Amino acid sequence: MDEESGMATTGSLEDRFQPSRRETKVIRADPNSRRKALALVLTGLPRGDVAAVDTFLDFASAHGYSTDLLWIAEADDGTMAGLLVMPTPGRTALMFISPTRKELQRVAVEAAVTQACREIDRTTIRLVQALLEPSQVLERKALADAGFIQLATLQYLQAVDLQRYAVRLSVPEGLSVVNWSRRTRQRFIDATLGSYESTLDCPGLVGLRRIDDILDGHMATGQFDPDLWLAFSCGDEPVGVMLLNLVLDQDAVELVYLGLCPSWRGRGLGRRLVGHAMWEADRRVARKMVLAVDQDNAPARRLYRSMGFSPTAHKYAMLCALS
Repeated sequence: MDEESGMATTGSLEDRFQPSRRETKVIRADPNSRRKALALVLTGLPRGDVAAVDTFLDFASAHGYSTDLLWIAEADDGTMAGLLVMPTPGRTALMFISPTRKELQRVAVEAAVTQACREIDRTTIRLVQALLEPSQVLERKALADAGFIQLATLQYLQAVDLQRYAVRLSVPEGLSVVNWSRRTRQRFIDATLGSYESTLDCPGLVGLRRIDDILDGHMATGQFDPDLWLAFSCGDEPVGVMLLNLVLDQDAVELVYLGLCPSWRGRGLGRRLVGHAMWEADRRVARKMVLAVDQDNAPARRLYRSMGFSPTAHKYAMLCALS
C-alpha cells in the first residue's frame, strides 16, 4: 500500500494524550507482570489462556519482535485492559489492545493507549498503527478518543490462479527498468515519491514518514529479494515502482507496493506489472499472491478484480502520528 500524506490533527500532543477523566490506573508492565499484560491483550482476561501466551511469545521470538512495551490499565470497578506496542522497521509500531466488550473496558483501553502514546520514545517510533476487525466497534472508539484517526479501510485480496494472468514483463518502448541496489536507490526514491502525487491509496499517509523509513518498512514486509523490486523511468523522468516480497510461511508472494506517477496512470502499465508479478510468483512456485488495497481506491480494486483477485478480509487501519 502507498505511504505518506498530510492529515489534519487538532491540538498539541499534550492535549491529545491527556489522561481519561475516569479513575483509571495505568502502569508499565515489568517482567513480573509481562505475562499478565499479554494475557489481557490476547484474551481480555488477566490469567487468560496460558497456551495462547506461550504461542505468541514463541512467534514473537522466532520473528525478532519485541514484547517489551506493555501496559496494564485498571478501571475504577476493577475492569482491566492490556496493551502491547510492537516496534516495526521504519520507525513505526503496531499496537495491540485487549478485546473490548463493555464501556468500562473501553475506558481502560483508552487510558492505556493514552498513557502509552505519552511514554513511547518518539525518536525511535514516529507512527503507531492498529488494524481492527469491523466488529471491533468499542476498540475503534477507544483509539479515536485517545488521538488515533481512521486512516483507511483496507481490503485484503488474494489470487490463486496465477498462470491464467501471468505474463513476463515486456518493457514498453522508451522505458527503462532497474532492480534494487545501492546504486539504483535514488531511482526508487524518486519513483516512489512521484507515485504519491494525487494517490488514492491511503492518501492520509503522505508526508508523515521519511522516504528512508518507508523503504525500510517495505523491505521488512516478508522476505526481501532485490530481484523482485523494480523501478521504472523514462529518460530522467520517474515512472513508477513495483515492490514484491516473499511470504514464506504462506507460500505466497506479496505485492507490497505498486505506484505510478500521475502521467503514467491509465495507460495499461499497471496491468502489465501485475501480470509480471503473477509471473514471478508462478515462477517461484508460490501457491498464491496477496496484497492489501485501500477500499476507496476504486481503479486499483477494478484492476485486481479483473485479474482474478478476490477479497479475503477487510480491516480498519487506525493511525497516530507521534511527531
